Amino acid sequence: MTNGKGWGSYLLVLAGAAIGLGAIAVGLPAWAGSLVVAGSLLLGAVLRLIVPDGGESLLAVRRRRTDAVTYGVLGCVLAVVAASVAVQWMTGR
Repeated sequence: MTNGKGWGSYLLVLAGAAIGLGAIAVGLPAWAGSLVVAGSLLLGAVLRLIVPDGGESLLAVRRRRTDAVTYGVLGCVLAVVAASVAVQWMTGR
């Protein structure tokens, strides 16, 4: 922390995304890894809302509400797409 910004929430979201992409890389179905990445984005939205000012660190790009809505919408869209692919994969279509 050379500039006084907290890295905790940023690294938590980054680790979740890396785990999801790593799961895809090692051979798990793409929908499973995508659900992990979607969960990471949704976690980022929640963290952006609850971490007090000055503590949100590198998750802050715009205003708090704009960031949370952006992370939340991206996470929800990715989760819906991954879930629809999972249903098709499980039913064999």
